[in-house]
Amino acid sequence: MSDAAKVGTYVLYGKTGVCLVKEQTAMNGGQYYVLSPIGDSRSSVYVPCSNLDLVARMRPLLTHEEIDSLLSGADEVKLEWVDDRNERGLLYRTILGSGDRKELIRLLCCLFRKKQERAEGGKRLSTMDENTLQECVRLVEEEFSMVLGIAAREVGPYIQERL
Repeated sequence: MSDAAKVGTYVLYGKTGVCLVKEQTAMNGGQYYVLSPIGDSRSSVYVPCSNLDLVARMRPLLTHEEIDSLLSGADEVKLEWVDDRNERGLLYRTILGSGDRKELIRLLCCLFRKKQERAEGGKRLSTMDENTLQECVRLVEEEFSMVLGIAAREVGPYIQERL
């Protein structure tokens, strides 16, 4: 069992976000990790222990030092806006599915920049862009607030201060 999969620990699981590893249980002839998303305590995610691709999506939370290091270099290489809607959607899905926090922060910065730019012109982001922005915010806020011991509403100012 990897360190990320120990019962009683918190992990980041794909697009689900931060989850508590509640237990490892036998079910349907196999072993499963049972995850409880912190954003929805009524639901459970069952991850088959034998599916290494799915188990690999259970990533340990970043440390406070890793978050600060990530933020210190996040704005150095900006993610450029992709004009083609289909290509942009593919990029969003790739980044959100990868679990790469550096890319997630870069995407978040890119979307915030575009949102400001559009607002200055009296326009809004498209629904796809706004939904992706909200998904990025949720994922980052969940993990950072848990690790840093701050409220989710304090994560944005924390990030802005360090960028």
